[in-house]
Amino acid sequence: MKKHMILFLVGRDRPGIVDDVSSLLFKAGANIEDSRMAVMGGRFSITALFSCAEGALQGIRSDLEELKAMGFETSLHQADDPSTVPARSELPLNMELTAMDHPGIVQRVVRILRRHRVNIRSMNTEVSSAPLSGAPMFALNLEAGVPVETPMAEVKEEISVLASDMNLELRFRP
Repeated sequence: MKKHMILFLVGRDRPGIVDDVSSLLFKAGANIEDSRMAVMGGRFSITALFSCAEGALQGIRSDLEELKAMGFETSLHQADDPSTVPARSELPLNMELTAMDHPGIVQRVVRILRRHRVNIRSMNTEVSSAPLSGAPMFALNLEAGVPVETPMAEVKEEISVLASDMNLELRFRP
């Protein structure tokens, strides 16, 4: 029987981590189906959905111990087969925000989304230095699903008002 699992891994960044993890899974006959990987604060993190034969799990768990011995933290979690997860009736909401960095941007945006029962599918944030001044600039990219019974215009209007109040540059994408 085919099992779906989610692997979380984090450790000090270095070249070759993705090769180590993908080789470990490939050797066990596993297939990486969906993943997110990033360097943050000198650490590399992986979140990966993979499928494998149920009998391969013990070997994967054992091989992950080798990565733990190299200083990585790992955990495995059971997941549903993506093809069996019922689709929600949603409309896409995609947006980008940029601003001078300050606390509270993420919290205030996601509070609006929660109030409207918007399901966040993907959200990436980053602070970088502005080209000329070097001031910290915040960027947020979000992909979400708005329930069909929720008026999209209301969600966008409330986020637009927040953007104006907080001096955020807002762009909705198709």
